[in-house]
Amino acid sequence: MPSDSWPPLVPVAARSAAVLIGTATAVVPGSLPPLPQAAASVTALAAQLTGPLGAFDPSAVHRRVDPQTPADVLRLLPAPGRAPLDVLLFFYAGHGLLGEDKRLCLALPGSVDDGPVVERTSLPVAAVFQAMRQVRAEHKVAVLDCCFAGRALDAAGAADIHLLTAAGRTKKALTPEGHEHTGFTAALLRLAADGIPDGPDHLDLGTLYRHLAVTLPAAGLPEPLQRAFGTTGDLALFRNSAHGTAHTRPGLRARARFAAQVRALGRRGRPGRAAQAARLFAALAGDAAAALGPAHHDSLRYRHAHASTTGEAGDPDAACALLEGIVAEGTPEAGAQGPAAARASLEFWRREAAGRPGPDVPSP
Repeated sequence: MPSDSWPPLVPVAARSAAVLIGTATAVVPGSLPPLPQAAASVTALAAQLTGPLGAFDPSAVHRRVDPQTPADVLRLLPAPGRAPLDVLLFFYAGHGLLGEDKRLCLALPGSVDDGPVVERTSLPVAAVFQAMRQVRAEHKVAVLDCCFAGRALDAAGAADIHLLTAAGRTKKALTPEGHEHTGFTAALLRLAADGIPDGPDHLDLGTLYRHLAVTLPAAGLPEPLQRAFGTTGDLALFRNSAHGTAHTRPGLRARARFAAQVRALGRRGRPGRAAQAARLFAALAGDAAAALGPAHHDSLRYRHAHASTTGEAGDPDAACALLEGIVAEGTPEAGAQGPAAARASLEFWRREAAGRPGPDVPSP
């Protein structure tokens, strides 16, 4: 079933709660480097969750920057005896530390990154999960933007919590120098604000993850991890601001940028990405031809990209057939992306189909 016809799980704002935590500074005895982007990330995400596109009421979103103790964090969670919630969301941005047996801990301002004392000076993620389990909620979600966040998948109490992490078990989350927000949260905020032109009317967690798993590594950042529980992958945190724009020229261009990112990952050897890029460009080329005309220069560029990605996905004969169509239909308005460029690519893929080496030909 197409993603835009699958009904999302849209939480009722009055029955939703979120706790957003950021650790941005360090105090004695802590010696971790400051991370001001963590504070900015908490503020920006709270605004996004409670804004026109968000699924939360401002009164139900509790945020705290630089909590001094684990109790300062845990007391922000809803009381166990309150009325059941649709969704409980926990978000953390800051340093991730490894305690005994490599257990993930969330840094506090006084945290010491020294194995024997990590768990005594920080907030073990297992304690967060144990507290979340006491809250009555249909869906429980934890988003962890910290180093080694993938370790949360192994934590006690994590089994029935939807986890979205900024990095894997052994990877460090990255924050580009000079950026306002952490790398992961910046990508999440951008996705929530800009939307997905060919996406569903609500951005569910599954859709968010699929796009973050492309945009983050394409930007040189760690690949995120996700583990869903039950139907939590269908849970929507934001409305899709770009819904319905898939066939507009800006929407087509946004789709092309994403497809190009998928293609770049395929060229880096990421399994399955080349075939995904070919499918994305196939849909894009068809939609552009219908919306702009088959001879429009954007349409021809997308058709050329479809042909080239088809070849990169392992089918040079199909790539040749697609390029032959562009060459045959070339018109003056096609410009540099028309028959001349297609003809050069055609010669390349003909050599590939015949098993003959030849010079590389840049593809759109």
